[in-house]
Amino acid sequence: MAGPIIGLLADGRFPRRRVAAVALVADAALLASMAFAPSLWIFLTLRFLEGAAHILALSTLMGLASRWSDPLRRGRTMGIVGALMMLGTAMGTRLGGLVFESAPGWMFHVAAMISGTIALLAFFFAGEPPSPVAKESRSGLLGLIREQPHLLIAYAFAFIDRFCVGVVISTFVLFLESIHGFDPSARSRILLMFLLPFALLIFPAGLLVDRLGRVWTLALGNIGFGLVFALYGFASPDQLKFMMIASGVLSAIMFAPNLTLCADLVPPHRAHVLPDSMWPDHSASYWGRWLPGAIYSAISSFGASLGAFQMTFVFAGSMVALCALLTLPALLSMRRAGVTR
Repeated sequence: MAGPIIGLLADGRFPRRRVAAVALVADAALLASMAFAPSLWIFLTLRFLEGAAHILALSTLMGLASRWSDPLRRGRTMGIVGALMMLGTAMGTRLGGLVFESAPGWMFHVAAMISGTIALLAFFFAGEPPSPVAKESRSGLLGLIREQPHLLIAYAFAFIDRFCVGVVISTFVLFLESIHGFDPSARSRILLMFLLPFALLIFPAGLLVDRLGRVWTLALGNIGFGLVFALYGFASPDQLKFMMIASGVLSAIMFAPNLTLCADLVPPHRAHVLPDSMWPDHSASYWGRWLPGAIYSAISSFGASLGAFQMTFVFAGSMVALCALLTLPALLSMRRAGVTR
C-alpha cells in the first residue's frame, strides 16, 4: 500500500545511500516503539509504518546492487542480494525463537538494534554507482510498464512467491502447531530447514542463471516448488523435514532468476526507476499474507481442519506451477527476441 510513496523516494532523485540509512533508522525506531504499544490498533499502525520503512530501505539497496552489477553477471549479483536477504530471514526466524524462549519482552528491542546497526553500515559503506543515469525520464512505474510490459510476468511470479510466503507465515505455521503440535522453538527449527538452504544456494543459483539463462531455471524451479508445496499437508513430521530442504533448494532456483529478470527488463536509461519497479514485488507480500488466511478460513468452514490445510496447500502449490506453465510461452518468446536469456 505504501508502494507508490516508496517509489518516489527511491527513484534516484535523492542519494540512495542516505535514503536507505534514514529508512533503516525509522525502521529501528518503529520496531522499538512496538514493544510499548498500548493497544492492538496502535501496534498494527506501527507495524504498517515499520513495513513501509523496511521495504523502502530494501528496495533502495536492491536498486544500488543492480546498478553496480555487470549485465553479463547480473544473475550472480542478484543471487548475492537474494542470498543475504534469505540468510537474514533464516537467522531472524531462529533468533526470534530463541529470544522468545529466554526473554520475550526483548524481541522488538533486538530487532531494532539489528536495524540500527544496518543503518550505520548503509550510511558509511554503501556507495553510489559511478556515472549516474540522467534523470530526465520521470514517468514512474506505470510508464516503465508501458515501455516494458514484460515486467508484468516478473510481477506475476513475485506475487505467487509472496503468496506462498504468506501461506508459510500464516497457514503453515498454524498447521505445524495444531496438527503436529510443534511449539515455537520446533516451528523455528523446521522453518530454518527451509530458509537455510534457500539462503545458501541463491548465489550458486545466480551463477546457474548466468550460465543457463533465466527462462528454464525460473519455469522449472517454480513447477518443482509448486509440486512439493502442494504435498505439505499429506506429509508426516519426519517427511516434512526433507520437504523443507527440497523447498529451500527449489526456492533458490526460482528466486534468483526472477530477481535477475526484473533487473534485465528495466532499460538502462530508466535504471533510476529500478527500485520503483521492485516495490510491487514487496507490496505483493501484503496481499500474499492475508489472502492465505482468508482462503484457509473459507475452506475450513466446509470440513475438518486437516482437510482444510491440505486443500490450502494444494491450492497454493497449484497456483505456483500454473503460473510457470502459463507464462512459459511468453518467456520463451522473450528469449528468442533477445529480451532476456
